[in-house]
Amino acid sequence: MRNGPRVLDLDLVYYGELALREPGLELPHPRAEQRLFVLEPLAEIAPGERLPGCGKTVAERVRELSAGAGA
Repeated sequence: MRNGPRVLDLDLVYYGELALREPGLELPHPRAEQRLFVLEPLAEIAPGERLPGCGKTVAERVRELSAGAGA
């Protein structure tokens, strides 16, 4: 149906320092720091942001994962 209701698929990676474990929602996302497709766009807008639970900046993780991808 045109202009009808649509399903929203939203991937929430983290929300500040919030740590949450509920059915269907875990924050921060348990594997976000391992995924370049998540971190590369984030690095464009917040390269110095520290990833909760990891302690490294987004830019640091992108460099590490990029170096590992070429190995």
